[in-house]
Amino acid sequence: MSEGESRGEHFPLVDRLHTDVLSDKYGPIHAKVLRHDDEIRESHLEDKSGISRTYALTFFPRKQDDSRIRKVDSEIRQGGLVGEVFRSHGFSIRKNVIGVRTVKMPEHLREAFSVARGHAKARLSEFYAKREGEPPVIYGRVVEIYTPDFRPAAIVEEDIAQVNPTTEAFESAGITKEDIWERLGRNNDWKDIEEKYAKAREISLDQVHDLDSRIDSYLFR
Repeated sequence: MSEGESRGEHFPLVDRLHTDVLSDKYGPIHAKVLRHDDEIRESHLEDKSGISRTYALTFFPRKQDDSRIRKVDSEIRQGGLVGEVFRSHGFSIRKNVIGVRTVKMPEHLREAFSVARGHAKARLSEFYAKREGEPPVIYGRVVEIYTPDFRPAAIVEEDIAQVNPTTEAFESAGITKEDIWERLGRNNDWKDIEEKYAKAREISLDQVHDLDSRIDSYLFR
């Protein structure tokens, strides 16, 4: 376990954005958007020198019919940083981590990161947003692949401890989005519903495997 991973900042599940953490290390961060349509958003989070510090894929639900999300999404499509645009509209942010893995980087990603090393850490999460008095909504499933300069490729205990089932699996086991939101805000605590949680984890395995396959096919297309 590297010192930076074991003693540094854990992946923030509540309110603090990934771009906040990147900005602390690299200064101002902007999004270089390669694609954004109804299916997927592909972008690099770059520093002021144009070096990518995170490559991000966001896979959207098949149908997004929430008017709140459509308004925010229209601004994001114009190049806004996802979390910052949501925050500017009064949303609180939480992330349900559904997987952490090491990926082999294709040449185009190594060039964007300006590194020679061939592997990187990838984190998969569901991006939850909620405003006061309203139910939580999921914007999409986000894959963040980090430059090794920011996060080493090795998967550590802190990474594994944050991994949960998908929301779809949670709901199949009788756990609602509202309950997921609350528990993410309480240190990701599921101890009192371990049986339901275990059932959801079993259901989630195939779903995350399918997402991993989709990520690989996109990276090496």
